[in-house]
Amino acid sequence: MSPRLRFAPDEGHDGRPWRSGPVRTAMLAVWLAFVVFPPVNAITSRNDGARYWLAIGGALLFSLLYAWLVLIWADLRGGAKEIGISITLALIALGLTLEVNSNWGYLFTYVAACAALTTPSAFGFPTVLACAAVGTGAALAAGGHGGSIGIGASTLGVGLLLTLMRDLRQRNAELSRARAELARTAVAAERERFARDLHDLLGHSLSVIAIKAELAGRLLPDAPDRAASEVADLETVARSALREVRDAVSGYRRPTLEGELEGARMALAAAGIIAAIEHATDSLSPEVEAVLAWAVREGATNVIRHSGARHCEVRVHGGTGEVEVEILDDGRGVGEAARCGNGLEGLRERATAVRGRLEAGAGTSGGFRLAVSVPLTAAEAAP
Repeated sequence: MSPRLRFAPDEGHDGRPWRSGPVRTAMLAVWLAFVVFPPVNAITSRNDGARYWLAIGGALLFSLLYAWLVLIWADLRGGAKEIGISITLALIALGLTLEVNSNWGYLFTYVAACAALTTPSAFGFPTVLACAAVGTGAALAAGGHGGSIGIGASTLGVGLLLTLMRDLRQRNAELSRARAELARTAVAAERERFARDLHDLLGHSLSVIAIKAELAGRLLPDAPDRAASEVADLETVARSALREVRDAVSGYRRPTLEGELEGARMALAAAGIIAAIEHATDSLSPEVEAVLAWAVREGATNVIRHSGARHCEVRVHGGTGEVEVEILDDGRGVGEAARCGNGLEGLRERATAVRGRLEAGAGTSGGFRLAVSVPLTAAEAAP
C-alpha cells in the first residue's frame, strides 16, 4: 500500500498528517473491517437463483468501492471522484434493498458514513438526512416494515456522528493554522523590535564614539592629556554600548529618561553643540519613560549626525494628561533630517504602541523640531 494512502481525518491535533504509524494503521483497520460484512451476508443468505448471485455481485462491488474510497480519502477530500463513488454506493444499496431483500437497507449506514466525510461541509447534514430517508423508504417499499425504523435510525446516527467528527477535524486544522500564523506574526514582531532596538542603541553610541575618536585625533599633537581623556571617555562609551547591546539581546533592557538625558548632554558637548536641557516631570511609568528615553536618544543622535547645528534644546515637560519630549536645533532643517527616516519610523512605532504621537518637521524659528507626546496613562490604556 502506498504511504500516501491514509484515512481522513488525516491531521492530528497539531495539524500534521498521520501518514504513518499505529494511529493510521488502527483507523484503516477499523474502517476496512466493515468491508467483509456485505459479501459474507450475501454468501450466507437464503436467497436462491438470480437474487443470490445478484446479492453476491452487488455486495462485492459495494465492498470494493467502499475500500477504495477509504484509501483515497486523504488525497481527494471533497473531490468529484469521491462524490461519484458515494452516489454509486447509494445506488447499489438501493438496488439490493429493493430487488433482493429489505435487510440490505443496512448498507445505507455505510453510504451515510462515506457521504458525511466526502460531501462538502455545507451539504453534509442534508446528505445524511437524505441517506436516512432513502434507506427507510427503500426498506418500507421492500416490505421490511419492522426493520425500516432501525435502518433509518442507525443511518442517521452514524451519519451525524461522522459529520461531527469531520467538523471537529476541520476546526482542529483551522486552529493549527491559526497557531502557526500567530507564531509567525510573533516572530516577525520580535525581529522588528530587535532591529529597532539595535538601530537606536548602536546608532547613538557609534556616533559618539566616532566624534570622540575624531576629537582625540585632533587633540593628540597639541594636547595629549585632553586627548587621553577623550580616549578614556571613548572607552567608557564603547563599554556602555556593549553592555546595552547585551541587555537588548537578553530582552531585559529598558532605558531611563535621566540616563538618556545625561548621555545626550555628553554626546552633544562632545560634538561641539551647546545643549540646554529642561526636565520638569514627576515619576513616570516604565512604559512611558522608555518611549521618552528613546525619543531623547534618537533626537540627540539625529542632531549630532545630520543637523550641523550649534545649539540644541531638549525639553521634557508634562501637560494635561500627557508628557512630552521636545528637541529643537538651529541646524539645516527638514532637508537633512529627512535622511533619518529609519530611526524616526522606529520611534513612531514605539510611540504608537503606547497611544502616543510623534511630530517631526521644521521648527518655528528654523532648524528641526522633534516632539514625542505620550499619555500619562498609556501603560494602562495600551491594548
